Amino acid sequence: MPAAEMSRIPAGGHVCASVARVLSPAQVALLQACTRVLIAPARVVMTGHVSPDAVAAIRGEAAPGVEVLVVEPGEVARVDGSIDVLFIGPAAPYSVAAELFGRWAGRVAPGGLLFVHGAFAAPPLTAALLRTIGSSRGWRYYGREGDLAEYVRADLTHGERVLDAMAQVAQVGYFARRVVRRRLRRQDV
Repeated sequence: MPAAEMSRIPAGGHVCASVARVLSPAQVALLQACTRVLIAPARVVMTGHVSPDAVAAIRGEAAPGVEVLVVEPGEVARVDGSIDVLFIGPAAPYSVAAELFGRWAGRVAPGGLLFVHGAFAAPPLTAALLRTIGSSRGWRYYGREGDLAEYVRADLTHGERVLDAMAQVAQVGYFARRVVRRRLRRQDV
């Protein structure tokens, strides 16, 4: 593994092994499209295990005056003000994932976006996501492209929360297939 990539491994050496280290072309296109429409001044923050292709996708489409920061999970104090787009890369232990969502998600401005790489693919990350963001009235599940989930910061009514929960529960089939495939691969090795 190149030294630059080693520096992005979270403390303790945990990388979410069940999540691809790179984004698919469709995931890159989604990040680029969402970055392209940002009007300066705007801020994109990337944290967690952020792959180089995710950084390149966002930086490559950011307009002048759109700030793109790649920060370590514990550096929330380094970022002043609100965030327009938050990208959280895969996190292996549940506690790390829950801490990422707890520290960063509240900083996203109303109408802002949250992308979670590894959603509905890695059990610890998915559990933390559903417990914090997925069950919150402050976030609307917008959809996913593979293991890249998109949420929008919103104030949901009770009825909207029910519909939102149903949309997320519908992802359980994808999640179960990913877990089974991973276990079968381990048995073949």
